Amino acid sequence: MLPTPVKNMVDLARLPLLTPETLLGGEPLPPPPGPVRLVFSGGPERERPSMLRECFARMGYRYQIERIPGEAFDADLCLNMLSDLLVMSGTLHGSRNSRSREMVDGDADALLMINLRGPHLIEQRGRQLVLGDGEAVLISGADPSSFTHRPPGEILGLRFPRTRLAPMLRDADASFMRPVPRSSRALHLLTNYLAMTWDERVTESADLKAAMARHIYDLMALLLGSTQDAAEAARSNGLHAARLELIKTDIAENLGQPGLSVTALAARHHCTPRFIQRLFESEGSTLTKYVLGQRLARAYQMLTDGSRATEKISTVAYDCGFNDVSYFNRVFRQHFGAAPSDVRAHARRNGGSAP
Repeated sequence: MLPTPVKNMVDLARLPLLTPETLLGGEPLPPPPGPVRLVFSGGPERERPSMLRECFARMGYRYQIERIPGEAFDADLCLNMLSDLLVMSGTLHGSRNSRSREMVDGDADALLMINLRGPHLIEQRGRQLVLGDGEAVLISGADPSSFTHRPPGEILGLRFPRTRLAPMLRDADASFMRPVPRSSRALHLLTNYLAMTWDERVTESADLKAAMARHIYDLMALLLGSTQDAAEAARSNGLHAARLELIKTDIAENLGQPGLSVTALAARHHCTPRFIQRLFESEGSTLTKYVLGQRLARAYQMLTDGSRATEKISTVAYDCGFNDVSYFNRVFRQHFGAAPSDVRAHARRNGGSAP
């Protein structure tokens, strides 16, 4: 049984808003520097589908969007561009979204649709399939299609040039409209890796965004049936990157556990302790150094948090996974150049700001 997918690293509701009015303005719209949120909640509900259609057209994606009688229409989408790959996440339901032969003319893209929640009816190439929660499918942008998502209508989508992925697949054409079960290990790793793409701190570097896009292509190739060469490249690049991020998320969720160890992590992630050590070595670090750094960073944040000003320093140490207060004080001073008590005192004098 696969573990539950991790949550997004950031609260998507807090992403910068890109209003439909801004998107539909007359001025050329440059690509946003980081992830943005596009919400259709203003104005009469009957007008929102046509507004969404016009917004999609402005971004280069032509759709016919028709409301489903008797159902509420909802569209709340987060968008992030990584090199030539568009990541989309959010809710979209209450409409039938279709593309005719005229609309797809000249479209050379493909779309990987990951259905998070709510039955999702997809029609293409004379086939119909209903994606259940956690299932995925690859869709051709060059062929007419139709999408109907029922509430709660949560989706995660990737749109990209077909020519970028096709050489990595054994049979690219056969990959379309072939459902991927939620039990797929590659799908689980891809979904969890995508959670990292919403963090603006991670995506502020163009080089890092390009590297993340390469890792995502590697994982999609593994998911859909990669060639031998692509599989070997994915195992040494995208797959390792995804598993490392999954392990780091696990560490963040269990920092307060003194028993956090490479053995426990290896058991949870179905690999060997040495494999985990090699993942951290590939970053020029070790698991021990990484865990210590994360615990110290959390302790620093807690010591400068005014709402925790009355807690004992020993409580902070224990909550961050340290079981020896003397050791905590020593490594904290070595790392930050000040004792925990000095950091807290400075934060109190300066309204919570760190020294």
